[in-house]
Formats: sequence, structure tokens, C-alpha cells
Amino acid sequence: MSAQRIKDSLRHIENYIPSRLPAMSWRFASVPPGNAVMPEAGAWTCMFTFVDEVARGKQLCLSVEQPGCSGAACYLGFKKPAPDAGAFLAEKERFKKTVELGKAFYKEIMPLPAPDKYAVLERLEDSKEGDRPEVVVLWIDAVSLAGLVTLANYDRPTNDNVIIPFASGCQSIWTLPFKEKYEKFSRCVVGTMDPAVRAHLPKDVMTVSMPTGRFL
Repeated sequence: MSAQRIKDSLRHIENYIPSRLPAMSWRFASVPPGNAVMPEAGAWTCMFTFVDEVARGKQLCLSVEQPGCSGAACYLGFKKPAPDAGAFLAEKERFKKTVELGKAFYKEIMPLPAPDKYAVLERLEDSKEGDRPEVVVLWIDAVSLAGLVTLANYDRPTNDNVIIPFASGCQSIWTLPFKEKYEKFSRCVVGTMDPAVRAHLPKDVMTVSMPTGRFL
């Protein structure tokens, strides 16, 4: 799809639905982009600590060697969940009542395998011809959320075309909207409802993410 068409669409929608941070997109790449920031190898770093740098024009680049955290490595499709991931979710993070429910969480998520070596998060405005943005992430407040929910249901006979699932921050802005790309009627995903992620964002900022085709 045309990078110029994506940019024109962004400018059009922002005339009516303003964002709190620049719109961003995810794409895959075989080599790191030239303006990339990466988590330190072997260190635990939440990808949301890089959001401000991406908003200023950097490109966050994640890979199997440098995913930021084990959760992101799984949710971005670089690795399989660890055998004890369900126990960690239930007993350490306390996000699920039992270990069995924690295991069911990972079974339901089922991330799609990463099709290339690097996952890149960058400003949508920085898309270049030849890039293939997979997912668009809009950083908005409650008023803009109301507008986006309305638009997401405007051209559909059903009224449930936006979901707010329980998910990690990275699942909500990547894993789930990327999977929606392959649905007949792709939905938008309201995200950053993960309490662990909220510490990295202003309290009135949330996300709506969707496959790029649905954004257009």
C-alpha cells in the first residue's frame, strides 16, 4: 500500500480526531533501521519506556535477541511461552486467579510467528515507499476514543467492532490487532489497559490499534 496514502489518511483523520502522541505503526524488517533504539540484550526493559523516543522520531527495533522482556518475545512471535508462564502470571503478577487460568491465557493469545528478524515501531508519518506497515497505533484520550469507536462501527451492520480485551500492553498494540488483519471483519483494539504499563503513560492516554487496511 502507498505510504503517501497512509499519510494522507492520517492527516485527514487527525483533523477531526486529535491524538495525544504521534500515530505509530508496526512493520517487520530484515535489518535494523538507521535511526533505531533497541533494548539492551539480556536486560528486562518494557517497550513502553521507549514510546517518548519513538514519538520524537526514533524507531524502536525489537528482535529475538533483544525483545526487551520475555513477554514481548512471546507476544511479538519471536519465541514460544515458557513452560512456567502461566504460573508467573498467576503467582507473581497476580493477573489470573489460578495457574490453570494463567495457562489458558497464553493458549488463547496464540501470537502469530514473526515473519522477519526485526519488529519496528515508528511514527506513521515516517513511513516510506516500500515499507509495509502492518498495524497502526493511535494514542488518544477519552473524547477521541468516542470518535474512533463511532467510526469503527460506522460502516458495519454490527456494533461490536471495537474490543477491550485483557492483555499486556504489547499484546494490545501488536499481537491482537495483527491477528485481526486475517479476520473477515477486522476489529479495532483498545489497549494499554495493563496496570503494569500505565506507569509509563500519562493517565489520560490510551491506545486504539488496528490493521493498516482497516485504518485506511
